[in-house]
Order: sequence, then C-alpha cells, then structure tokens
Amino acid sequence: MATPTPPSPRSYRRYLTSALHTRFVHAALFSFGIALHNVFWIGGERDFIWSWLPVGPAGIKALVFSLSSFLIFVLQIATLAIGSQTTASHFSTFRKNSLSFAAVQTYGWYLASAWWFSEAYIWSSPDLSWVTKHHHGSLDRLNERPIFFRFYASVLALCAATLHLYQHRSTLHFPISKLPSTPKADEYHKSTHVLDPVQSQMWRKVIPFTLESASVVAVSLILSPFIYNYFFRGLFWSGHLFFAKLYFNISRADETYSGYPPLGKFLLHSGFAGFLLMMTWQFSTFLFLTSMAQEPTKSGYPLSRSSKDPNGTLLNGLKAKRDVVKTFAYWELAIIAQKHKDRRQAIFEDIERPTGPMWTQMQQPGLKILQDIVTRIDDSLQTATAAQTPVQAGTLPRLVGEASAPSIYAPKSRASLREYLVSNTLRDFGSSQNPFRPPVKEIADAVGKSSLSALLRQWLFEPSSSCIAWLFSSTRAAKINALVLGTPNGNAALLVDIIESITKMLVASLGEDTYGRATPTVPEAVTVFTKTLTAIEALMSVNQGYTEEEIEEVEIVVQRLRGGLRELLAAFQLYLIDVGLGIAELNQAKRAIEEPKSNGLNGSLGMPLLKEAQQEERPRKAQTQQRQQREPAKRAEQEQSTGHSNDVLPSSGSFGRTNSNRRLFPRREMQEVR
Repeated sequence: MATPTPPSPRSYRRYLTSALHTRFVHAALFSFGIALHNVFWIGGERDFIWSWLPVGPAGIKALVFSLSSFLIFVLQIATLAIGSQTTASHFSTFRKNSLSFAAVQTYGWYLASAWWFSEAYIWSSPDLSWVTKHHHGSLDRLNERPIFFRFYASVLALCAATLHLYQHRSTLHFPISKLPSTPKADEYHKSTHVLDPVQSQMWRKVIPFTLESASVVAVSLILSPFIYNYFFRGLFWSGHLFFAKLYFNISRADETYSGYPPLGKFLLHSGFAGFLLMMTWQFSTFLFLTSMAQEPTKSGYPLSRSSKDPNGTLLNGLKAKRDVVKTFAYWELAIIAQKHKDRRQAIFEDIERPTGPMWTQMQQPGLKILQDIVTRIDDSLQTATAAQTPVQAGTLPRLVGEASAPSIYAPKSRASLREYLVSNTLRDFGSSQNPFRPPVKEIADAVGKSSLSALLRQWLFEPSSSCIAWLFSSTRAAKINALVLGTPNGNAALLVDIIESITKMLVASLGEDTYGRATPTVPEAVTVFTKTLTAIEALMSVNQGYTEEEIEEVEIVVQRLRGGLRELLAAFQLYLIDVGLGIAELNQAKRAIEEPKSNGLNGSLGMPLLKEAQQEERPRKAQTQQRQQREPAKRAEQEQSTGHSNDVLPSSGSFGRTNSNRRLFPRREMQEVR
C-alpha cells in the first residue's frame, strides 16, 4: 500500500492578505474620522450636536466624503512597491515616475477623487446649485461657482498627484535599525525595524502636512482664476451647459458667459475646501502606508502560527516571488529568531520532510539573495576592469609596398623670389576686397566663434558643469545602491532581516537543536557572509566620492553583515574546523570582521582585495581529497618504522614516548592550526 502524500501547507500569502485586510479596515476607520471632521467644518448643519454626531446626517455625509480617501487607497494598492528607488540617473527617475503606467493611474485616481469630493461639497452647500434665478418666475441661469470649484479641485488633483509621484507615496518603506552598540540592548533596540505607534507618527506629521497643504492651496488659488478665465472657461461652461439644458430651462441670452467670473468671497470658501481636500489626501496616503508597514504578528504571535503547518507556511513565504510576501516572511523569521523559542525548536526538530530538514530549506533562499549581490558586484567590477584595459589593435597585412622616400641628402629645389611673391603674397593681396584694412574683424570673429562653441560644449557635454550630463549621468552613490540593494527598488529591509534571522537561528541552535542538523550549515553561512561583506567593501573602495547619507542603507547592511559574521565566529569558534570550514575561509572571515582603519581608501585597492579573497578560496572537497591521498603514504611509513598501524591499538609494551608513537591516534591536521 502506497504511503499517502502529505497535504501541502497553506500559502503564506493567504495569512498575510488577511492581516493586511485588517489593517486596511483600520486605515479606513481613520479616514472616516477625517471625513467627519471635514463635514463638521463645511456641512450645512447648524446644530452643534448633529453637526458631528456619526449617527445622523453628519455620518451619512462623512460616508460620502470618505469615498475620496477610498479611491486613493485603491491607487496605493494598485501601485504598491517596497523600498526606495535605485535608478541610475535623474532621467531614469523621471521616466519611471512620469512616463509609466503607474503615473497614468496616479493622475487618473487623483482626478476621480477630486471630482467626488467636489460633487459632495457642492451637494452639501446650498449656494452651489447648478442654476440661479434673478427673481421668481424668471428663467434659469447657469451658476458659475460650482463650475470654477470643479476646475479648482482638478488643479489640486494634478498638484497632489505630482507630489505623490515625487515623494513615492505608494512605496512601503520599512525603517531599518543600526546594529546595537551593546550586546545587552533592550528588545526595542534589538529589533531590525523600530516602529512607533500609528497615532504618535500621525501627530508628528500634522505640522508638516499643514504647511505643505497650505502652500499648495495658496499657489493654486492664486493661479486658478487666471488659468480658468483665459484657457478653460469656455470648455467648462459649454460642458456644464450641455447637461444643464437637460433638466433646467435656460434662455438663449444666458447660454454664453460675459465678463469675469463672479467669484468674490467664494474664492476664500474654495481655498478652505481645497485645504481640507489636500489634508485628506495627505493623511490618507500616510495612514495607508503606516498601517501596512507593521510587523507580521497577530496578538503578539507570528502570522504563520495559526496554520496547521506553521513551518511549511513560513517556508512558502520565504520562497515567494513577490517582494511584498517575501519581505514580510523574512521579517517574521527574524522575529521568531529573536523572541519565540518554541518556534525555533519546532524548526530545528522538523527534519523528516522529503525535501530535507526545515532549517536547511529556510536558509537556502536567504543565502541565495546574498549570493546574488556578490554576482552583481563581480560582474560590474569585471566590466569596469575590461573597459579600462587598453585594446592593442593588430597590424593588417601590407598589400602594397611602402613608397620610396626621397633622399635626405638630395638638394632642395628652392623657388625664386618672384615666384614666391606672385604665388602667395601678391595673390592674396589682390583677391581681397579691402586690401588696406587690417584683418582685425576676421580674428575677432574666429575667436568669438571658438569661445562660444567651447562654452556650449562645456555647458552641454562636460559632466562637471553640464545640465545634460547631470540629467543622464549616474552618481557613484546611485551605482552602489543599485548593485547592493537591487533595482529598480532597493529592499534593504529584506537584506537586514535575512542576516539577522540566519545569525540568531544558528547561534540559538547551540542550545536548542536537539538533533544537531543546523550546525553543518554554519560553514556555508560564514562563507556567504564573508564573500558578501568583502564584495561590498571592495565596491565601496572603488567608487569613492559619496557621503554617508547617500548610502546610509548600504552602511547599515555592512554593519549587520560584520556583526553577524563576528557573532557566528565567536559562537562556533570551537566547531568551525570540525564541521568543514577551510583554513583559508576561516582566515578570510577573520580579516573581514576587522573594522576598516579609514574610510578614505584608494580606489585602486578594491580590485586587489576582491582578487585576493577569490584566490584564497579553495574548495573543501579538493582539500579533503589531497589529505586522503597523503594519509596512506604516511601510514605506510609509520608501519614500516614501528611495525604496527596507528589506527589499531598498539600492544601494551609499545606505550613509551617515542618519536614514532606519541599518542594512541594521530592528531588531526586541522587541530594543529587551531
């Protein structure tokens, strides 16, 4: 009878989606509170109680106004990304932000949100009806105030969408913490992502959002009347007139506009409503990102705890293709490695799966991501080295012999004075229109043209002072961020969580791994950490000329790598050689954990460091084969000299201290190095 196949674990994405839905509901409740605040200030209800009480007309109006925030949430879900942009040049950043489908979505959803807010505001204001009447019984006339407010809301939408793209308000950014300075730091500082409560973060943003919204509203309110009157008044008037004729009786005399728009004090009301709209957009985007960027826990426990197969579900998230799922999965693994002992033991004891021990499977995807960094850096450095190496062009075969050169001893034929004057000086003098005027103008024109061309060439093409070169050139800091963190978005949070989770899990395996299956994976982790740290430092030494603020996330990744490698070497210093770590790899790891003496390394030191590290790496398999080949010869020599084998207990009379037999078994070669 065949053994039944165990059921596959549930996807980690399902548990993460459920948690994100809960956070989305929390953000929606916050947005409803913002809408209720807007209704209190711009609603038509004059009663103090009913103007803010959610159970009543104010609550219904707040639901209508909150839909404008909901449209922004839909935009952020559709264009969600993780990490800061790591584009190569300013033009690449502009092209990604402005000439992509995400930019079209951003402007479209902001215009839809502004249209809905304007309709809700017009509906709640009695003086913003479609038509007006001069007196009872007269024909209707189109009211231009709601027309202008719809145009003004559209202008605000375009400004807010531009800010949204410029400030990357659809990007989840997890703050990564630096390595704790003391090993006994509290849990708050030990966390890889230090997050404050949502309420405290929101209160800190009140003043910056207020100032930014007020400035955008003020500029838009000053420019909108002129833009509307001279460019878009006829278009908006004809569009509103088409729909108004379907429901109202408008005379032919009132079908055309005349004079200036009768706005007056309505500009102040429009400015205040526009300020509330901008604040709604500001807090909606902030609340969504802040609510989503919370740790993957539920009631203090990891999300995968509620699964029937927690380890299999978490492994499914670690192997996910989407960056959002993978980032949250490694964040959860880092939390387990720091705080949850029972989950660590469950991972170490899960060794009977058909695909191998659970911890080995969890470690491999993280090490693969770190190895990809080394691959990108090696390819970049090799390309730069090949570009700097001069290429010697080979000589082509001669098809025709060289022309015979005239003899240097032959007498030179000198032209007569008459021929020289007639052929050169007199000919130029006679062909000139003004032979007696000095050539000052020609000299000035030539100097002026050369200076102008040199100035244009310097302004357009030289990298130091060229606007075009600044637009298309790539800085060294951008190159480092792209190679280390990845493109088009750099996910430093993922790298920090990988380093932290692998380090803490391996250190915890010393006391919690019952079967000892995690210890053999230590050499691979040490080797990958060493290669990654060496490659990043080589890249930074080659590309000097940046500030610490420009590569702050890369610096934190380097600190985490060095700290994790130091912690692994300190914890497993008695077992590294026994579990298979080579001597060269151990020495290289010890050199890698040393702090650099100065940040001002010469650019020429990067490649030698990397080449030296690559030359010192020898496969452990080759060393083992060489050692096995030498052992039979040594045993044969010892048997000839002593008369017995070292692998067998000698007789009782041969326990003396002789040069050929100092101990029962030969000392291992690796122990001598220790």
